[in-house]
Amino acid sequence: MRPRALVSTIIVLLLGHTLQAQVPDVRSLMQRKPGAARQLQGRTAQRADVKKLFEMIEQGIVRSSLTESSRHFAEQVFVNMSSGESGYFSASQTVSILQRFLSSRSSLSFEFSRFSDTGSTPYATGRLSFVSRGRKESAQVYVSLRFQDSRWVVSQFNVY
Repeated sequence: MRPRALVSTIIVLLLGHTLQAQVPDVRSLMQRKPGAARQLQGRTAQRADVKKLFEMIEQGIVRSSLTESSRHFAEQVFVNMSSGESGYFSASQTVSILQRFLSSRSSLSFEFSRFSDTGSTPYATGRLSFVSRGRKESAQVYVSLRFQDSRWVVSQFNVY
């Protein structure tokens, strides 16, 4: 092995070992800092809840039916649609607006491509492909959440 390659290999091995030593696991955190471990577990639970809600919304968009998700909408949701509706609407009005939009289009594909599942306002965004009046079109979908009444709810829904 050439000296330069040997030095590179040693550096990689040392850095890998150093990085592994710096990343604590939950058990060691619980022994050293019980509060930090609970906080880490809380964030993990938050991420799971947020991801589950985004998956439910994603499936509703694909099936062109968000009625199943309606209980996960905030009391007031900010909606901004490319079809013109914009403003704060109740959960039932929001579902009605979205249903009207989705039912007038044949969904081809949709998937959230970007996520932020941490912090106080997690969001997801993705491209919706659909057929409308015989033409293939697409729209960007943006959904953000907030924590309300001990659960995550949709606080903003944009289709543009």
